[in-house]
Amino acid sequence: MVDLLTLAAGAPRRTAERGEVLLTDGEVVGSLFVLVDGALRVEKGGVPIATVTDPGACVGEMSILLGVAATADVVVTERATLAVLDDPGAMLGRGPDLPLALAQLLARRLQVMTTYLADLKQQYAGHEGGLGMIDTVLSTLSASPGPRRQLGSDRDPEPEY
Repeated sequence: MVDLLTLAAGAPRRTAERGEVLLTDGEVVGSLFVLVDGALRVEKGGVPIATVTDPGACVGEMSILLGVAATADVVVTERATLAVLDDPGAMLGRGPDLPLALAQLLARRLQVMTTYLADLKQQYAGHEGGLGMIDTVLSTLSASPGPRRQLGSDRDPEPEY
């Protein structure tokens, strides 16, 4: 089984400094970035979502796989070396290695998020008021494979949370 770091062994390297934005939410993604060393922060609407520090982790994969613009901002938090896979869409069709490596990466992320969401549901099940809604909202989200969601609602398109 080949991992992303091995797949990116011969790819060009790029050094990115602290504060540099690698991906911007809503902009087209043309490359897949594989972290060799350093640290990245994934943000959505200015809210930190994840920190990426594991060599072989990548950013930009959701855009490439879904054929959409970047779904979050990715900011360098510690000087990073990245392997740059240009035209990853074409690489997806050349063999099973890249698709399998991406599927495994996404499955690991999904496993962490599923465990976290289950824990939240257990903590807030049976609560009254606003906290009780967390269980309801998470149940609704987990049951719906619907399209990409945006923050906000019809009632309050720019919530303060």
